Amino acid sequence: MSRIYEMCNDIDSKDLLQETEQLTGEERERLVDFMKREGILSESGKKKMHNVGRTVGWAAAAAALALVIVPNTSAKAAYAMEQIPILGNVIRVVTIRNYRFENENYSADIQEVKLEQGSGETAVGADGAETGEALRQEGNPGDVKLEGSIQTINESIEEMTDRLIARFEEQKELEGGHGSIDMSYEVVTDTDTWFTLRIDVTEIVGSGAQYQYYYHIDKTTGEIASLKNLFKEGADYITPISENIKEQMREEMQADESKIYWIDSEDEIVEQFEAIGEDQNFYLNEAGQIVICFDEYEVAPGYMGLVEFVVDEEAVAGIR
Repeated sequence: MSRIYEMCNDIDSKDLLQETEQLTGEERERLVDFMKREGILSESGKKKMHNVGRTVGWAAAAAALALVIVPNTSAKAAYAMEQIPILGNVIRVVTIRNYRFENENYSADIQEVKLEQGSGETAVGADGAETGEALRQEGNPGDVKLEGSIQTINESIEEMTDRLIARFEEQKELEGGHGSIDMSYEVVTDTDTWFTLRIDVTEIVGSGAQYQYYYHIDKTTGEIASLKNLFKEGADYITPISENIKEQMREEMQADESKIYWIDSEDEIVEQFEAIGEDQNFYLNEAGQIVICFDEYEVAPGYMGLVEFVVDEEAVAGIR
């Protein structure tokens, strides 16, 4: 949220707060009520300056004001607010196809989704000027990059969905077989600066397999992000993360005999875990920590399922 307040402070006096003259009586009441609830104003209507731990004075009011009166502000103010990631770069997930099939031997439930930029609608300000998409087309680089990233991700999801459906349709034509496939999604992270979509797939053909696809967008740049983007350019992040995960694996196996990871073993049947991949699956948890994810059978026997490890912040402190 600090990014929002910083950007609001840059624009509130020139591009936003002066537009309060265009507020209707009802809109003024909504804004004042919001500011009282957030502790910006006292019940008497005077501005509070001591409650900086919860809000940041009139900068917070500027963010609230945008949500209340953007359709009634000038195009300049609306465009300025679009530069704030959480308000300008809202990413929606929309279901566009549901493939379902079920008989005695086979079943499928595949949900295909696509991403949309949530602020893409065109609005008309009080002065008759178009805002939103019309201004974005004039050349906001961040939005252009975001649109390209969303298109690339959508194409990847479509290709994956088509491939899964085609494979299932081939399988269900086989006599005497059994199988199922399920595909769903979850928005794992959605903050003012970062977005992560996870696609979950479970396939059962004889034996089962669970795997995941992660798609990340850095909202501050509009670009698709990968694990390396979390670290300083050129930094070796693979080694410290891999060693930290191995340490956690050993600790878990020592504490619980039922847990098995494929490390420190002379078993030649399975491939031993040596290091994460350059494009290893990951996400950021609510605390901003890196969580490394492994598919079923990737680093452990199938009964262990999907496994995750929260990377110790000290292990990567010098390179983030």
